[in-house]
Amino acid sequence: MDIGTRQPVAFAARLLRTGTIGPATPSVGSSAKGRLDRRRLFRVLDHIDRHLECDVTLDSLASVACLSRFHFARAFKQAVGQSPLRYVIAQRLERAKVLLIDGETPLVEIALALQFSSQANFSRAFRQSTGMAPGQYRREATAARDIDALRSMSRFKGTGLPGIDLPPVRARQQIVPSAM
Repeated sequence: MDIGTRQPVAFAARLLRTGTIGPATPSVGSSAKGRLDRRRLFRVLDHIDRHLECDVTLDSLASVACLSRFHFARAFKQAVGQSPLRYVIAQRLERAKVLLIDGETPLVEIALALQFSSQANFSRAFRQSTGMAPGQYRREATAARDIDALRSMSRFKGTGLPGIDLPPVRARQQIVPSAM
């Protein structure tokens, strides 16, 4: 019976892929038990990043990591420092910041695109995260970007635009109307 050259190579690749032979992938976390190895963690983080606009569930993340949902939730929290749900929400809010700065997309569209159930829930989560409402964040970020653009132009350097290091303001003299 001739095995051929393909089957042993495929078998060795399969053993390497499953971790049966070869060096173990270092794990992330404080103890050996219950840790996610780096390969699984990066695979899950990449999956989250690519699917923020989709419905990311604990079951889907656990299947990406090839772990049970309970083991995955414990291992993820140990590796990252927050639960998978909190991490996904934080990443969605970071993506929302980029969308708010980049364009004039309405808040409701951003909220629904990032899987928030409503604009009110999105605004509440955004305010808890950043300390300001999404519209206020957009206005301040746009103003800061505009000021930076003006500042980069040589003719506006040192003109004392708002939000830039301003020279000390001199005390204004009070004008007293003279009696006629």
